[in-house]
Formats: sequence, structure tokens, C-alpha cells
Amino acid sequence: IEGSSLSICHQRRHNTSAPKSFYHNEVLDRYVEQSVNPNTVRQLVFFGRHMTDDRLIKSANYVRKEITIRLAHRIRDFQKLPFIVGTNPHIELIYRMYWQAFEKIRQYPPVKTLDDNEKFCDMLKSLLSDGLFVIPELALGAMECSGFIAANTFDRFMNTMLRSRISRRVIVEQHMAITANHNAVWDEEGYIGIIFTRCCAREIAEKCVSLSTEHIKKAYGKTVNVMMDGDARNEAIFAYIPEHIEYILYELLTNAMRESIYNGDSESRPVRLTVAQNSTDIMFRVSDQAGGIPHEVFKTLWSYSHAPTGFENFKKIKKLGGSMAEREQQVYGEKLGFGLPMSKVYAEYWGGELSVMTMDGLGTDAYVRIPRLGNQAENLTLDEIDEAEYTHRPDNSIQSTNGYSTRPSALVVTT
Repeated sequence: IEGSSLSICHQRRHNTSAPKSFYHNEVLDRYVEQSVNPNTVRQLVFFGRHMTDDRLIKSANYVRKEITIRLAHRIRDFQKLPFIVGTNPHIELIYRMYWQAFEKIRQYPPVKTLDDNEKFCDMLKSLLSDGLFVIPELALGAMECSGFIAANTFDRFMNTMLRSRISRRVIVEQHMAITANHNAVWDEEGYIGIIFTRCCAREIAEKCVSLSTEHIKKAYGKTVNVMMDGDARNEAIFAYIPEHIEYILYELLTNAMRESIYNGDSESRPVRLTVAQNSTDIMFRVSDQAGGIPHEVFKTLWSYSHAPTGFENFKKIKKLGGSMAEREQQVYGEKLGFGLPMSKVYAEYWGGELSVMTMDGLGTDAYVRIPRLGNQAENLTLDEIDEAEYTHRPDNSIQSTNGYSTRPSALVVTT
């Protein structure tokens, strides 16, 4: 959720300063002092399953408050950056976009009727569209500022920004989806908002194999055989946002196929995709025999400051979303250098993980774990999780990403 990049670019050309007055920071402070309310998949499903007009209006006002608080925390992160980084034109643009979105949502009047909610959703939709500028601008800012800030500090900043961006889009897209379908029977197609309650790990994997194979064929004129392993007789059905998993697997498969073409015998050494599960998690493994990752590259694998391509290819892309549909804009064959760290953010968002093991000279294995119970709270940032109010009530506690129980989100407890 970000402000209009066009109006902000107009402001920047006329040297209009960003909102830095005491008044604005005093307003910001009031929201930064408030804790975020991490959601779980289960909460979103339970709240959206039996939607009424009253619950829909309450959901809209929850979005108004929660998005404003989350934006305030991110604006404060921008203000903590070194001055020379904050004046980078790409970083400054995103800072201004966040300020504009913060003020727009903060000043939006309370939603009281269904008509109010429709207008509110129209405003949210426009902010989502403007947000497509964020990832390319952040990437270019990272490329230009890498020499002015410690790599680990900037990596933490980028991870926090991207994780929070995902969280805001989830909240907004969930509300917009339940608005569009609040009179429908919740289980007709298995979707409750953007949550698909009938996710099947093997079906998601097969879809990603098809998409990545098509992408590689268009980019390189070749295909790489992908062999799938797993016990199809014991297939789990779970609730999740399928596009999050698709993003991860598509990235891993595309990387493995590309490297197999560059460095291996793509015909005799196929990529292998394994799907497994236990009582709490769904697991994927993507294995290739493409020669592995050199140690010097591997030790900075997750760093935005050491991207192999230097994010140069983002100069060719003005907009880029986080979903599979939005990624169709990507130029075929162009490596952006952003996909792997972004995949890790997606994997960890609801308490999962992504890890990579490599044997230089042989190949690489990537492991993905996705919680299937839906009781993991959003993994936002360490600071925000620490700020959340923790309780130990066995009747309604949920499992957070650091092992504690945290109070349910206001979205759920409001009935």
C-alpha cells in the first residue's frame, strides 16, 4: 500500500521537501507507539467464513487502523537510515509514497455503510496499483546505496520493508476479496478471500513446473526435464495463500533450470522436485546437478547488497508485483537478482523457512517448509513481534513465530 508515484515525482521535480515537520513527526509518533496485530491464516479463514454486512464494515475499519500503524513503522525505518541513503532518489521516492499513503488512509473517514466500504475499496485498489513501483525502486536504491551502509544493516532494512509490504497487501487484498464475495457461499470454490482452503501441495508443484518450463523455453529455446517425487497416496489439503508458495517454487525451479542449461547437461541431469509432509508442515525440495554455487557467491546468497546482477536489470522494469500474474511483466531471460531473497521472505512470512545447501562442482538443493495448520502469526519484524502484547490464555492463544503465544488480532475478536 503506497502512494501515487506520479504525484510524488511531480513534487520531487519541484524540490518539495518530504513531510519532516514537527507536526508530521508528532502525528507519526502516535501511530509508531501502537503495536501491530499479527494475523494467522486460521484467523482470516474463521473471520471471513460467515461474512455479514456488519462484519464487513468492521473489517474495513480494521484495515484503516492496521495499515496506518504498519505504514508508520516503516516510515520511521526510513527516517533512521543514514542521511546520504535517505537522499537517494529511489529511496526518497518510496519514502514519499509511504508518507502519502499514510496520510491518505489516516485521514480517511470511518466506514459506516456498505457504500462507504465500496469507496474505501476503490481507494485501496488505487494504492495497490501504485505499489507496483516499489520493488524496482527499492532494488535500484539498494544498488546505488550499497557503498554507504553496512550490508547487514541494509539487508535487515530491505527484509523488513518487503515483509511488511507483503503483510499490508495480504490485509488489503483479503478485505477486497471478502467485499467482492461477501454474499457468496464461502465454500463454493474453496476460497475465503484470498485464502484457498483446499490447497494441494502436489497440484501447486505441478502448476509451478508447467509455468517455469514455459518461461525457460521462451527465454532460452530449451526445456529441462523435471522429475517429481512424493507419495501421492497421502496428499494433504491445507489452507494457505497459494500464490505465496507458487512464487517460491517458481523462483527455485526457474533458477535450477537456468543453471542446468548454463552449466550442466540438461538432458541427462534433470531437476528433481520432491514433495513431502508431516503432521504440521508441507515440505518441498528442489534439486539440480548444475555444478553448485561457488563459496564466494553462496555466503552472500541472501544479501540485497551483493546481488549477482547488481539489480541492473531493474532499469528495464518500472513495475513489478509480488504475485505470479504480476511477474509476467518480467523480461524473459533477464535475471533480476531479487527472487531468492524475496522467496525467503515469503517462506518465513507465516513461520515457514527456505534454506539452500550446495556442493560446489556438483549441484544445489533448496528446501522449503510451509506450516499447514494455519496457527503461525505473521512474521513481520523482530521489533514489531517484541512490541506485540503477549498473553498465555490457553483458550484463545495462537502460536507466534518465536514460540510465544500472542493475542488474537482485532480483526478476529471483533464480532
